[in-house]
Amino acid sequence: MKYRKPILHFFGADMSKRDIFRQDMISAGERFADAFSLPKDMVVNATLFHMIGDSELFVENFKGIVSYTCQNILIKGNHVKYCVSGECLMIEHFSNEDMKISGHIKEIKVIREI
Repeated sequence: MKYRKPILHFFGADMSKRDIFRQDMISAGERFADAFSLPKDMVVNATLFHMIGDSELFVENFKGIVSYTCQNILIKGNHVKYCVSGECLMIEHFSNEDMKISGHIKEIKVIREI
């Protein structure tokens, strides 16, 4: 299969060639996962969030913790960061594979790295 060069003006002037290539690679990984019935999170190395109500959050497949306060927890994923905001946030469990955050979770923001 021959790689086709993406059209820059289709995606907008603010996207660099690197961003478009990264977007193409992710979509290629997603297509591969679909074709072979594989979990997308494993193929594209995605971070998984499992919430139970607004008081518990389980996070899997993350790179690390950037900052941690009782109001905000900044988590590093693959080419992206996640900010968990709330009140009385506490990391109850932490390992290389997963972590559990408890407290009153108000929002989760995705912060794209450039």
